Amino acid sequence: MRVLMSMTIGLLLTGPAFAEDQSICPDAQTTIEIGECVSKEYDKADAELNSVWKKVMATFEKNDTMPAKDLKAWKETLLASQRDWVKFKEQDCDAVGYEWFGGTGRSNALVFCLLDHTTARTKDLKARFFER
Repeated sequence: MRVLMSMTIGLLLTGPAFAEDQSICPDAQTTIEIGECVSKEYDKADAELNSVWKKVMATFEKNDTMPAKDLKAWKETLLASQRDWVKFKEQDCDAVGYEWFGGTGRSNALVFCLLDHTTARTKDLKARFFER
């Protein structure tokens, strides 16, 4: 049992969410502790994404260099792409859950996936709208 738990934790720690930051849950020892920790990190990442999204939407109000119809089209296209991204994120992470079918790490793998996608999207939006 201990070997299986060590293998599960090892697999979780090598997942995509840890590609950039190996210190997300340095003190977590069990699947439950890892799940609680990563869930908290995901909640923070989701809140940051929502904050960044509001700032992105505010950039459309300040734009006076683009004709109104083009600005409206850009905003509508971006909104549609965000909705599509949310759908992709949810479906892609659901698929990850099946990769862990029957395993105790399934729910954690799902949250790691959500965290990974969310942080990547936030980074992308920041780079596109605020780091030029």
